[in-house]
Amino acid sequence: MDKKINRLTPVILGSTVMTAISVLPLINFINLFFCAGIMIGGYFGVIAYFRQTAGTDHVMTYRDGVLTGILSGILSAVVVSGINIIVLMYSKSNPVTESLGMLGELGKNLPPEVNTQMNKLAEEFNKYGYSPTLAIFTFVSNIVIYPLFGAIGALIGMAVIEKRKKKIINGNPE
Repeated sequence: MDKKINRLTPVILGSTVMTAISVLPLINFINLFFCAGIMIGGYFGVIAYFRQTAGTDHVMTYRDGVLTGILSGILSAVVVSGINIIVLMYSKSNPVTESLGMLGELGKNLPPEVNTQMNKLAEEFNKYGYSPTLAIFTFVSNIVIYPLFGAIGALIGMAVIEKRKKKIINGNPE
């Protein structure tokens, strides 16, 4: 059976899972547990890649799995950052001002340097409708975090696949 392996499909699937978990309300709380939603996306990407390789001569390696997780993370980081900017641009509220107000209600005092920077971000929100500084910072942090945790999820997926392979080999004495 000469089945063609499409490496892009698992990356898109993993990225879709990561993005959906990251941007959907309430579901995005999964990421509070060590970025579990991002790892789940990397895991699903590896499983999709493994299913494509089933019945072919291609032997899936940890490198293939990690690469799937990293690429899924990069794609998802770009999409999530774009969605966040769009949501902030169409939002009528200034999240920086709201955050400062909530901290004030809790009786928390920020150091003067932090307060100055937060006020600059609030001014950017008032001027542009979003903060370019915050958007860049968010993008840079996403482009590091998403591929990292996507790769961890992919490694977990590869470990599960390898364990199942060993069970099948040990269960069938051939």
